[in-house]
Amino acid sequence: MTKKESQTYQDMLEQVEGIIADVSKPDLDLDKLIEKVESGYHLIGTMKNRLEETKQKVEQLNAKYDDL
Repeated sequence: MTKKESQTYQDMLEQVEGIIADVSKPDLDLDKLIEKVESGYHLIGTMKNRLEETKQKVEQLNAKYDDL
């Protein structure tokens, strides 16, 4: 598991929000912009996967304990 994958979802969300704030700055260097956008997309992909895994786990638990 990479460092970004071991972060909490909230940490990743805060990083994405920070990236959005950074790329909104009019004086951001083009190379830095590309770097930040790429990092943001990677984080969003990781977050999307985490949400899908969580959804599947909740559905499994719901099916397992549905009779309770």
